[in-house]
Amino acid sequence: SNPYYYEPGAAVMSHLVMQAAVAVFLPLLLVQASQPVVEDPADGSTSLSCTAPSSCECHHDSATLLQSRSKQVLAVDLGPTCLQADLNNGTCVGDNKCFMCNLDSLQALLPTSTNRFPESRLLCDGDSSSTCSLNSTDSEPIKFREASQVMVCKGTGTCRDAWKVENVGAVCCSSPSNVGQTCYFSSFTLQNNTLCQNDMCCDGVQVCSNSTMTGVESLLCKGYLACSDSQVGLERDLYCNETSDVNVAPSLSGATCSRSWFDFTNGESNQHVVDCLGNGVCNRSFFTFDANASVSMECDSNATGTDGGMGGACQNATITLAADVCLDLNCTQDVDCLNMVVNLNGGRCFFNNFGQETRPNFVAGCTATNGTNGSECGPIEREPICCKDEPDCGSCCAEPSTTTRTTETGLDPSQTTTASSTTTNTTTSTTTSTTTSTTTSTTSTSASTSTKPYPRHRRNRRNRREHRRNRRQNRRNRRQHSRQYRYGL
Repeated sequence: SNPYYYEPGAAVMSHLVMQAAVAVFLPLLLVQASQPVVEDPADGSTSLSCTAPSSCECHHDSATLLQSRSKQVLAVDLGPTCLQADLNNGTCVGDNKCFMCNLDSLQALLPTSTNRFPESRLLCDGDSSSTCSLNSTDSEPIKFREASQVMVCKGTGTCRDAWKVENVGAVCCSSPSNVGQTCYFSSFTLQNNTLCQNDMCCDGVQVCSNSTMTGVESLLCKGYLACSDSQVGLERDLYCNETSDVNVAPSLSGATCSRSWFDFTNGESNQHVVDCLGNGVCNRSFFTFDANASVSMECDSNATGTDGGMGGACQNATITLAADVCLDLNCTQDVDCLNMVVNLNGGRCFFNNFGQETRPNFVAGCTATNGTNGSECGPIEREPICCKDEPDCGSCCAEPSTTTRTTETGLDPSQTTTASSTTTNTTTSTTTSTTTSTTTSTTSTSASTSTKPYPRHRRNRRNRREHRRNRRQNRRNRRQHSRQYRYGL
């Protein structure tokens, strides 16, 4: 009954239980500790071998990984069917590939061991909605090491359910099936760079729907419910069409770009073209435009190449202008633009009524015009989209440019060194450098055909790198000359 009473027998029993536990579990711990570290030759990553191949689920503690990873590449076991080698190679092709990936910040920076994917793209292609997904919405987003590469998602249900990619140059999502849902509940952040046109193309049933897309120059959406229920930040143009190019036998069409939010900012140009073509296209969507922008918006439910219908285009849409924005609005059919709301906020809106003084879809706040004088907002040019005819984004990013350098030591004519790297599309440059042991002369010719921003800064950086190479070569030449003089070679 004494609460402080100590019974020696209880201590003895506890000691015996502890001895039994050590005898049972110590061999298991020794076996687990003896498992070798295996290096995956495909990407140089390491993993612990599995004691139970049927489950093949290996666990690592951070201290062991930090000691065993000499190449700083994390283990290949990133999830049930997610291999680091597939991600590094940029080839998540087939069902159950790169599926339910559980990545930390180092594993998500791709490729983990080099700057670029072998084909300058990460490709996800499958047909069972089990290709390219993250474990949860809380998983680390995939981030490209170099932004001048593309993300390509093809098939059925690929890149869906929390697939998040950042620092990417361009994105192409497509699905030929009536199931679609490629890039569904996904997120993409495009990064401006000198080698890419930061466009995005979404083609197929519910492709790029319920998603977030930012940093986009121009966006092309085609097919039933493509780019619907999404949030998009873009700098240039938006093209929405109910007719898909890849889904040749659709069971449904229309409602493309519906119930979405499109936020236009002024990039290199303050001009924007918006096309909403087909039945129910851009229905109930929101459009916002930056100050001083010039906008041409076409709403046509019966446009050439569409199936038409009575749903109308741009119905119940809301357009919000900033100060000094000029909107040229063309609602072609009587069913188009019904119940549209335009918030001027100091901007101007012109409505083309084709000479009809009263139309059922006349937009309040807009000044009616007959269209005979062309655009009231001046000429607004369309920008070609790089992925319009290429579902693999093949023309959206250029490869890094080529620079060739030849160095002769002057001591032996046979001793020459040639190095080359690549920078095409934006800049073409040839540099020749000749060095002797006593004098150094450098001749450089550079021809720039760049239409991208900041070619002068890139040229300055190349010149600085070239000068550093020349200085290092001069030091090597002096050392070589000194050895020859000293030993009489």
